[in-house]
Amino acid sequence: MKSITLSMAKTSILYPFILLLQVSACLDQDYPFRNPLLPWDVRVKDLINRLDLDEMVLQMARGGVMKNGPAPAIPHLGIKPYNWNTECLRGDAQAPGYATSYPQALGLAASFSSELIFKVANATATEVRAKHNYFMSVGNYDDHTGLSCFSPVINIMRHPLWGRNQETYGEDPYLSGLLATAFVKGLQGDHPRYIKANAGCKHFDAHGGPENIPVSRFSFDAKVEERDLRMTFLPQFQACVEAGTYSIMCSYNRVNGIPACANKKLLTDILRSEWGFKGYVVSDEGAIEFIMLAHKYTSSFLDTAIASVNSGCNLELTFNLTNNVFMSIKDAVHLGNITLETVKERLYPLFYTRMRLGEFDPPEMNPYSSLDLSSVQNQEHRDLAVEAAIKSFVLLKNQNHTLPLDIGSIRGKRFGAAAGRPLILLLFNAGPLDISWAQNSIGVHAIMECFFPAQAAGTAIAKILTGSEEANPAGRLPATWPAGMEQVPAMENYTMQGRTYRYYGNQVPLFPFGYGLSYTTFQYTDLVVTPSIQICDTLQLSVQVKNTGIRTGDEVIQVYMSWSNASVPVPRWQLVAVQRVAILLGGSVKVSLLLLPRQRAVWTSHWLLEPGKFYIYVGGQQPFQLTKVPSNVLQTSFTVNGKACPLKTCST
Repeated sequence: MKSITLSMAKTSILYPFILLLQVSACLDQDYPFRNPLLPWDVRVKDLINRLDLDEMVLQMARGGVMKNGPAPAIPHLGIKPYNWNTECLRGDAQAPGYATSYPQALGLAASFSSELIFKVANATATEVRAKHNYFMSVGNYDDHTGLSCFSPVINIMRHPLWGRNQETYGEDPYLSGLLATAFVKGLQGDHPRYIKANAGCKHFDAHGGPENIPVSRFSFDAKVEERDLRMTFLPQFQACVEAGTYSIMCSYNRVNGIPACANKKLLTDILRSEWGFKGYVVSDEGAIEFIMLAHKYTSSFLDTAIASVNSGCNLELTFNLTNNVFMSIKDAVHLGNITLETVKERLYPLFYTRMRLGEFDPPEMNPYSSLDLSSVQNQEHRDLAVEAAIKSFVLLKNQNHTLPLDIGSIRGKRFGAAAGRPLILLLFNAGPLDISWAQNSIGVHAIMECFFPAQAAGTAIAKILTGSEEANPAGRLPATWPAGMEQVPAMENYTMQGRTYRYYGNQVPLFPFGYGLSYTTFQYTDLVVTPSIQICDTLQLSVQVKNTGIRTGDEVIQVYMSWSNASVPVPRWQLVAVQRVAILLGGSVKVSLLLLPRQRAVWTSHWLLEPGKFYIYVGGQQPFQLTKVPSNVLQTSFTVNGKACPLKTCST
């Protein structure tokens, strides 16, 4: 370990000198944008200023599939084509050739493990980069050959029948933001100069409405109260921006009457002015043309280009259109409706991203350039696929400790149905299913939620059912599982009332958010919370967790907070911290966690911190649940002193 650390330290110290040696041969390049010694800003502006308007327009108009991509070459500058259309949600999806397939996002979210998400994203980026290197070597610029990922999906799972629930991280904005942060950092890597692949968080925002009833998702207007927008639909996107994502994808729907991809409030006022986003906004596929064709918000492609570009959209992704909306940018500039300066501003993050991916530097400077196809489906990645699948499984029922199975003695063990064998229900699904019959039946001995575990499904299921190699389920539901559709508000109703555990009301779901059983048991003790803090302080808390069962296992420690005297409507309680920890049989761990001021903030007309009494609940589940796990939930309170003040006045 000492020699490894020393080696890493030497590499870090020598990096600037190695860089100088590597670029010394590049100083005779024809253009400043190819000079690695110059600042990024100088290089990007040099490149853009060498383009004519037609070239600029094509770079903004070619973000899509087939005839709408790739962004074309610029021969007189020696710039090759680039394809922006790549998916990386759970592996290098849809790219030609093999790729390691990891569990779908909702299953990964059930792991409640940012560490796992980081590893999956990083392994995915390795394969994306390795295959990209190969594609470039043979001149293949087709769809899914690039390094810019339309991932992760961080929309809130707000209705069990939405068709894309499986792509999300569930219903909680805090958990979604935590996992989005891990995905972005894992995918983009930690090299000081280059990004391995770039993330693109989507769909911004208030997505997740009806598919086609009562109206199409291409024309749906999500009418969202400002407080719901700020407290539920925006926080995970802010976390994504703070994690350093290079891209955001705007969604199909309108938000309070304005299409998301022409929504200045979203794309400029909030995303850029409030949050400081410096990357590019790409439209969902066809979303910009639907501003006119579906929303009837504009009357021509010219008007649509003006609205979307001026609102903050950088790149159009469309359904195979050559003469798409952004091809009208040139006319808009000539008419004075879009300034040339605005066009250059929209181009800037596109070329900046490509520079940070290493496209305009000598390949030998970029360590990711050496990745080849041997990285794809390597043993490390295949093992990770097994680990990820096991960690995603949620044990919903385990009558009389049916699981794990002892294959050797199963024939002699009596489980009930004259067969004398256990009946285990494995679920492969995204949205909740009606399984109350199975939950209530003594003839169904165990229920395991598997989501979509991908290539390692067989191996992972065998390990988890038999408990081999200490495989022990610790997945937790990332969304509330309603007892029936009578508990579910209409999909087109965008108020949060009655939705998700935060606003569910007095109804009792079949399974609550955060629920999941284990083959072992845990006991929580010694909860310590700072009893009194000032308005801008960070709260510190710690808790002791002991494995009181008969097996080693992971526990997902969940911390919820509730307000006692908020001046505006707030969730009944809110997840504010989570940590998945491995605890040996008979072992105990002390876990320390922090609660930032922003997690106490409420939305009035701005984010406001208020004094008063707050309650904290710590355990392996939500507090006050009828369907619950064997472990306990500890409760305490703390007081915030001082006068109410805007969150932005605090340094944290």
